[in-house]
This record gives sequence, C-alpha cells and structure tokens, in this order.
Amino acid sequence: MKKLKFTLLGITLLFCSIYLTSCGTNENKKTKTTSKTNTQPISIKQFDTPPGADPSVSAELGGTGFKGEGWETNSTYNYIGDPKALKGGSITWSIPDFPATLRAYGKDENSYYTRVMQRMVYESLLNQDPVNEDWMPRLASHWQISDDKKTYRFRINPDARWADGKPVTSEDVLATWKLITDPGLLTGGDEIYKSYLQAPVAESKYIVSYKANKEGWLPFSIAAGFQILPAHYIGNITAKEYLEKYNYDVVPGSGPYYLKKEDVEKGRTLVMRRRSDYWAEKERFAIGLNNFDIFKTEVITDESLDFEKFKKGDIDLYAVSRAQWWAERTDFEEVKRGVIVKKKIYNQNPGGLSGMALNMRKPPFDDIKIRKAFQMLYDVKKYNEKLFYNSYTPLKTQFSGTVYENPNNPTMSFNLDSAILLLEEAGWKDKNSDGYRTKNGKVFEVEMVYTQPGQERYLTIFQEDLKRAGIKLNLKQVDGTTQFKIGNERSFSIIPVSWGGQNPPSLDFGYISKTADDPNSTNWPGYKSAKVDELAAEYNLEYDKAKRVILVRQIDSIISAMQPYVYGWTAGYHRLLWHNKFGYPKWYISRFDTYYGSGDVGMFTMWWIDPEKLAAYEEALKDKSKNLPTEEVDNKFWMEIAGRENKGEAIKLNDN
Repeated sequence: MKKLKFTLLGITLLFCSIYLTSCGTNENKKTKTTSKTNTQPISIKQFDTPPGADPSVSAELGGTGFKGEGWETNSTYNYIGDPKALKGGSITWSIPDFPATLRAYGKDENSYYTRVMQRMVYESLLNQDPVNEDWMPRLASHWQISDDKKTYRFRINPDARWADGKPVTSEDVLATWKLITDPGLLTGGDEIYKSYLQAPVAESKYIVSYKANKEGWLPFSIAAGFQILPAHYIGNITAKEYLEKYNYDVVPGSGPYYLKKEDVEKGRTLVMRRRSDYWAEKERFAIGLNNFDIFKTEVITDESLDFEKFKKGDIDLYAVSRAQWWAERTDFEEVKRGVIVKKKIYNQNPGGLSGMALNMRKPPFDDIKIRKAFQMLYDVKKYNEKLFYNSYTPLKTQFSGTVYENPNNPTMSFNLDSAILLLEEAGWKDKNSDGYRTKNGKVFEVEMVYTQPGQERYLTIFQEDLKRAGIKLNLKQVDGTTQFKIGNERSFSIIPVSWGGQNPPSLDFGYISKTADDPNSTNWPGYKSAKVDELAAEYNLEYDKAKRVILVRQIDSIISAMQPYVYGWTAGYHRLLWHNKFGYPKWYISRFDTYYGSGDVGMFTMWWIDPEKLAAYEEALKDKSKNLPTEEVDNKFWMEIAGRENKGEAIKLNDN
C-alpha cells in the first residue's frame, strides 16, 4: 500500500518528504567555494541537553532501555544520498517572486520557496522510502497501528533535538496539532484534520498517540506526516498571534538548516545556513545529504536577466522553462566546453495541472458552454508546434503523469466554429461595431493577469483567437504574489495556474465540494459535485491501491467534464543547466518530486561541491582553450527503475 504524507493546505500537497541531512564522516573535509557569502555552518544552540533519553522515563514509556517489542520500525530502507558527498561551500538559485511569508503553516505559506525551506528546517514523525514509499523513521523511531487500525502510537527518538538544543517531545506534537487545527490560521484545513483524527495524547515524554475518527488509510498518513514545531515557541500563542509574529521570523526546527532573520533581505535574497549540530547527522536517512553550508536564493523577476546572471556564474543553477530557449539558447560556448552542464532529467514527478482556472461562481464562466468554448479557442497544438518545438503533451486530466489519470478523458481540439456556436447558444449572439459580442447591452470582456513576459508568446495568440470569436481579453502583467492573492481570494474570472502534482492524490484538500469555499485550496475554479464527494469518501476508506485508482479515474472524468480549467500542457522531465563544479548521485534528483524538492528530496539536498570538479572548472574559466568532460544530455535513471519494477524486480537503490 502506498502511503500519503500531508503537509498543510497548499498549492502543492505532496507525499512524504525526506529532506534529510548528510552523514558526519566528511564534516571536516571542507570544500573550496567561489561564493562571496560566508559559508560557515551555524549553531543557535542555547540548551546543552545531554544525548539520549531522560533518565526519569522508563523503557515501557519509550525511555532508556526501550527495545521496540510490539512496535514497527524500518532499518533497511533506501537512502537517497551518496556516501561520497562532502560538506561545505554554497549553492545559489533564483526565484521570480519573493515569498509572501516564511511560516510553516497558515495563510499564504504555500509558495514553492516556502515548501523547500520548510523541508530543510522542519521534520515530521515519519518519512517514506524514496523508492517504494514504505514508512521509515524520522523524529519517531517506532510506530504502532492497532488491530482495528483506529489507534496510532509513535515513539519519538530520545536523541531528537530542536535547533536550540531542547529535546523533541510529545508536547511538541500536541502544540503543533493545536496550531494547525486552529481556524485562525485561515487555511480551511482545521475541519479536515479534525474530521480524520482526534487530538493527540501524550502518553509519556516520548510516546504520543492518536485515535482516528474515520476508517481507511489516510488518518495514519496525516498523523505521521505533518511537520512538527517546538512547543516552547508556539505552544502558548493563538493562530492569529502566530501569523503576525512569525511571518518573516522563522521558528527554529529540528531539521538540518535554519533561516535567520538577519539573512532575509525582503524582495532580494534569502540565505539558509546548515546547522553544525543537527541531531540526526549520523542516522541512516542522513547519509550523503544536506551538504551545502549555504543555500542562497536570489529574487530575479526578469527572465532574461536571470539567464544572463546564470551564464556569468552569479547563479549556479538555471531551470530552462521555455522549450524555445532550450532549443535555441543552450548550446553556447560554455556548454560546448563542458563548463556548464546541460541535462534533461526524466523522473516520475506527477505532472500536475497547468492552464487557466475559470471562476465557475460567477458569469460568464458559470455557464459550461462558455467554459467549453474557451477550451476550444486555446490552440495547444499550435503553441506546441510553433512555440514549444513539440516538447509537450496536451493535458486532459487533473492527475497527469500518474496512474490516476483517466485515459478515456476526451481531448478537446481548437475549433473556432464550434466555439462560436456555443457562445451563441449561451446568448452571446449580437456584436458591436468593434466585432465583440454583446448580451443585454454588455460586451463580452474578461481580464486575465499573468506574471512572466514569456507567457505573452501564447497568451497574445489566445487573445487574438478569442477576438476572432468576438471575445475581448485584457491581459495585465502583475507580480507572482499579487497573482497568487487574486487567485486565493477568488477575485478573478480567468487566471493562469500551475498546480504541482500529487501521488497519491489528497482529494479532501483540493477536489471535494468543500474545497471550493476553502481559502488556500487548489480548487480556484469552485467546482462542486456530490458524486465526487461520494467517490472521495470511498477512496479514503479503500486500502487496495488498484481500487483507489479506479475511484480517482471516475473523479477525474467527472471533474474534467465540468471543464473548470482551460487545460494546457505537461512534460515528464526537468530541463536544467548548472555550472560544472558539483557532485551528485547518478539519479541527480529524487524520483517523485521536482528538481528543487518542494515535497521530497531535491538537488539542494543531495548535491555537493566536488573539489576536483571545482578546480578544473576554475581553470577552464581562466583558460578558454580548456574543455571539461561532457555528459549525455538525457538521464532516465528513474524510468529504468520503473521498468525493472514493472518486471517484478525488487529495487535497492543503494546497490544500483
């Protein structure tokens, strides 16, 4: 059975993260770096708590002498780091917009930067194996599920410590639960969490238990999966106070990194620093991970400037978002010489959903004929051929790239005549002197905000095709934070979206009717279906994955038929460029996640500065006649693993 890990509500709700740290064997082997940033690890420890359990806690209550009899654990799970990794140095990337908050929970916390940061600062009770998704330890060393599958117990590792040195205890779990179920967080998640689980109970300093309110596979996943915060920071404040106090002041976590307030330059940069005293440094799950002393994020709003700064070496990594740029701009001299690596990495990250959300709550998109007409006027095939070098696959699903996608969903192609017929059937028959359709004296006119100049290539074509049908589309460029706010507040008619994928899907957080009215859910269009609610409830109870797949495919068909989105396109790979000074495992990135690791382990966690590569790289920068070894552009390691699994082969990642 696959298991789902829950974070709080967000634009992406991804299964179990494994933001881990690296083994301590290479701690003193510092690598040289070209970064101007001070690259020393930090300690914010204030309490010198001795290692091990509190002597006053008995073995039966999880303390010294605890044997784990009658409990589950996992000591043979796959680890995804490389034992050869070295600590030290820095890595710099860029994002187009500064995050609206740095909080772990609450309103506006679901930007992709915050997702990455959270995974490096905080930890959950359990993680999942990066290959087969079996449960594995993190803050909790052991767990129990009762015979009736309604009671769950977790034994917290007595060695677990917060960044300030205090021990992690059951009280921290209780305080975090209290916070995330407080409606004052303004996320709408409190009722969902409480519908699945009763409040946790501290049986001892190290043992915490839950009782499930519902049967099925989800409640345990929720209990095991949310990130834990320290009670001595958040235990005595309300959600409202938490939102205000910690908007840009990060609560210390138990994870391997920390973001100090002084390292946040609003609107410009964020510098996360590796901790020198991470409690799990020598745990199995920490092998080869979290190697950079400095993880620097620069905010660069201009795409062209971002690319130029990358080529100059100010940015270490560049994700090529445009197929045109990949085809036309990535064979420059430094790539040919091997100074910059060009790589297309295929993995099994769920494709998610891209396109445009249509607000079904109000005219004109409360009429399905209008929604279908807009899809017919969005010429994905033309964009793909003329602009994207046939790099993408048209979308027709909520669950692309996963087994949950319904293959029988119809694909709607561009059809001007059919779109016009639908518009006229919806009452938009007349036209004014400018050629725009009118109804009851009102012009058919809608506004759409967008964030990146690169979107103009296809949005202006869409605008022209809409005009041919008699619709006026006004395009307005805004920053990402503004667009996100407009979407979250549902104050739009049509708006571009790009949701991260979920595998397996968390239906209660983005698909059931309730989510149409919840802030911070991905249900921006506002679709509601009693049948979807019924199927989702059945899905939540079903332990058999094959049967869950059937249920979600039915849901996919129902929602797609409602046409809540103008569907765009998807790809099954990541197009990346980076300066050739890094070491990395042969799989480069994790199996089920984005390259940057918003829900799982990304390259910032797995990679390291390779001293030999760095020396050769710096020599090649000085001497233009020197070339570095080049690599194959395509990497399909994870696709090969999937093929072997399909043949029934058991995979041990660290033996490959």
